[in-house]
Amino acid sequence: MTSLILAAVTAVIVHSQVKDYIASRYADFVMQRTALRGAFAIREGAMRISVKQEEFAWESRQKPDPALMAELVRGNGRLVLQRNSSFPPVLILADISPRQPVEHYAPYLRMADDISYHAGAYSQALMSTGYFFSPDRHFIGMGPVPNDPATLAMGKDGATGLLQRVAADLGELSTPADISRLLDADTPWWLPPAPDPMTAGTSIRLVQGAASEGTLFAVFVASYPTKLLTPLLAGKGRHEASLIVDPRNNLLLGEAPADTQADVLRISDALAAAAPATLIYRDGYFVVSDSISRAGWKIVHAFSWRTILADLWPRLLSYVGAMLLAIGFVWGVLLFIDRKVFRPGFARSQRITESENLNRTMVTTAPFGLALLSVSSGEVLLQNAAMRGYAQDARRSDPPLHMRLLALFGGSTQSLGTQSEREFELALEDGSSCDLLVSGVRTKYQGADVLLCNFKDITLRKKTQHELEQARQAADDANQAKSAFLATMSHEIRTPLNTILGNLELLERTPLSDAQLQQLHTVTSSSSSLLGIINDILDFSKVESGQMSIEAISFDLGALGQQVTAFFAPIARSKGLGLELSIDDALRPAYVGDPMRIRQIIYNLVSNAIKFTTHGDVLLEIYLQDEAQAGSPIIIGVSDTGIGMTPEQQAGLFQTFSQADSSIARRYGGTGLGLALCRRLAQLMGGSISVHSKVDAGSTFIVTLPLRLSTDAPADVDAPMTWAPHDAAVRTAFRVLVADDHPANRQLIHLQLQTLGYVSDEVEDGNSALALFAEKRYDMVLTDLNMPGMDGYTLARCLREQGIRVPIIAITAHASEQEHRRCREAGIDEVLTKPILLAALERSIAQRLIGSATPPYEGPPRNDITRGPLPAAVHDALLHSLDDSLASIRASLAMAATSGAAAGTERHLTDIGGHLHSIRGAFSLIHEAEVATLCMRMEKQARNGDVESLTSDLNALHTLGREALQRRRSVSLSVGTSCGPEASNAP
Repeated sequence: MTSLILAAVTAVIVHSQVKDYIASRYADFVMQRTALRGAFAIREGAMRISVKQEEFAWESRQKPDPALMAELVRGNGRLVLQRNSSFPPVLILADISPRQPVEHYAPYLRMADDISYHAGAYSQALMSTGYFFSPDRHFIGMGPVPNDPATLAMGKDGATGLLQRVAADLGELSTPADISRLLDADTPWWLPPAPDPMTAGTSIRLVQGAASEGTLFAVFVASYPTKLLTPLLAGKGRHEASLIVDPRNNLLLGEAPADTQADVLRISDALAAAAPATLIYRDGYFVVSDSISRAGWKIVHAFSWRTILADLWPRLLSYVGAMLLAIGFVWGVLLFIDRKVFRPGFARSQRITESENLNRTMVTTAPFGLALLSVSSGEVLLQNAAMRGYAQDARRSDPPLHMRLLALFGGSTQSLGTQSEREFELALEDGSSCDLLVSGVRTKYQGADVLLCNFKDITLRKKTQHELEQARQAADDANQAKSAFLATMSHEIRTPLNTILGNLELLERTPLSDAQLQQLHTVTSSSSSLLGIINDILDFSKVESGQMSIEAISFDLGALGQQVTAFFAPIARSKGLGLELSIDDALRPAYVGDPMRIRQIIYNLVSNAIKFTTHGDVLLEIYLQDEAQAGSPIIIGVSDTGIGMTPEQQAGLFQTFSQADSSIARRYGGTGLGLALCRRLAQLMGGSISVHSKVDAGSTFIVTLPLRLSTDAPADVDAPMTWAPHDAAVRTAFRVLVADDHPANRQLIHLQLQTLGYVSDEVEDGNSALALFAEKRYDMVLTDLNMPGMDGYTLARCLREQGIRVPIIAITAHASEQEHRRCREAGIDEVLTKPILLAALERSIAQRLIGSATPPYEGPPRNDITRGPLPAAVHDALLHSLDDSLASIRASLAMAATSGAAAGTERHLTDIGGHLHSIRGAFSLIHEAEVATLCMRMEKQARNGDVESLTSDLNALHTLGREALQRRRSVSLSVGTSCGPEASNAP
């Protein structure tokens, strides 16, 4: 490894040296390029200045110089001017002919004379020669020329002949393109190297034309020897070249070996599209090029790896030698350390490793999960296959298993060596889970705090526990379902049973024979017993389903005992039994509790005592458990001298539907539910019930209730009703205001009130009710709860806010606990649930208006709208309102289906729900349960936005409603007569 590191360091140094060398060569190129650009820019600038001067002075040179012209003529168009003896002369040649006399060349002669004064200085400064000539090539001025006979003898064949030799590559300059190029000062015209006739050397030439008012009048050529640029292109080594090329990549200047020069030109031509001044490596050469003149000439500089090695080999060789020496030294040191240190240490560590491997083998082969975790870092120090398997099967999104185990015990403050166990649920990747029983012990390992965890899978045990819990829950659910079923069935049975009892009561008031009256009493007694059984079943199902609520009001417990005694006194006397009441003098005037449920318990106990006692007496006692305590529990005891019970019979006495023995039901009747209900009611109130009995010596039932004292006046717990005579005049003195949005409902309630003898007015909503209430005086308000515009809750609040204190009774098709609470908050006194029988309506109105219960109405037989044919007015109102509501529902459904906005759809569905509620209320009043149930289901669909189901059920609602009204159609309707009392009894 050390050798590799030293080799890598040497490689880095070599790479750095090569990179620095390449950078230095690039810097040399930049200097070459800068120097060449300066040389070309100076000469191009000098040419532009000279041409501009001549253009500016051209107009002033039109007048000839007679002396110069005469001398030119004497020399037959040849003249040598040397105005300054310090500089070489200027040679002038002109082709004089009759067509082109000497006067034609007067401006050029003047220009040559002016140039002769500074031509020498210009040429010395820029190391150049030059000449100018007229566009027709018949006049040329050259200078400075060497002052020797051979040079001065040039031009024997005239100006035209000389120009053909010295400027043959300039062409005739007759095309507009050539003239435009000559006059373009921004793009200088450089000619490639050629022999210079004045210096006999190789020169490059710069050409530019001068014009006056857009017309070319002279062409200036400056000639610069190539030896001025050659030093700037000199290379430093082999396989290196610095070349000047034209835009077509033709070689202009530069020297290099033939093979190198050819390679460089080829590479430069291939990379002509590369970015300027970018160093590029290709085919073994590093090549860079950039322009040096606006004419498009550029410098190309190239060198190869051989160039680099030729310059750097001594330095690179020293680096490699130093690396080899360092590697040798390091290996010597390492061999020495290995012999003296590493080998003995390795032997010791191998023994330690073998011992640790043995421990690891023991851990990995353990049949349960085992892991050793670092408390500080959370790292897994040791683990066996079981631990690894559970960790791999764990859900990927959860923290790792070892971190979760560490979280269970790692933060614990338990001392070292103390073991603790915890249950842990591990979620698996396949969606299942397993339960682990984890044991953790804090200990030390390699000087650090660690946690030793082992666990076993207890999934099967937990599954068994879960199945047992599910079985218990299923039993509870079955019990709840049984209770719900009993409650439902009790409610369904009570409705027709109440009707039976009501008709029996009416029948009892008609003239009957003694035999008929005896039979009627038998039927009435059996029906009352059946109603009591059903009431007990209903109450018991409420208790088991958790729907039974216990009130907390102030009441007089002593008065409650007196009421029960007074109720059963006639029954006891008829059996020859004594019924006594004993009330403790220490009993307080008022307690807080549920008087109705306490009375129900006492009723059941006293009723049983009388039933199972044939001689002797029955005693009801109410006293304090401890008179010394102010808040002592209350004891209610019922003792009898009846048949008594054995201990075995007492053990199952308070079980549901249980009796002392199988003969009890046959001999005495009953269901065995009363005592079970008493026990449940006592437990709901925080109390208990027990029994002490002996065969043939009677029984004593003890009820203990923890009632708290009350500081308020006791409420009237259903005191005996005082019947006051109320004739029809008294009834008609009361006016009732009815508010219901459904016309059929309004008509039905109007007929009921009329039958009971009350005067009423009916309106369709709360707003109309408020308006009518402001005009007339009313003694009571009957209102539906759900109405469009202003509902029943709002109507009640508005009346209460105006200080109106008349009774308000709400009539609704469904009265949940939430609706009862809302009614109380709005100021509504009572809630009646549809269907409403005349007796219930009469009792509520009489209690609210007259202050006491009214005896049953003794008028002529009344039409019962809950069954049989409907009166004509009721039937017509129901039929018309059904058709109107169905039409409105269909229109709202169509708009809801086509509405794009959610708010519009919700508004239409709300309207549909209102119409369905009205239909449900109307058909509930006439006991058409099937139609009312369908309406309730469709109301739920409207609230859930289920337009498809609403549309499907709408036809069924139309069919059911029409069939129900057709079935309840009065016979008198078909024959055109009015619907009187006789019609109501028609089939």
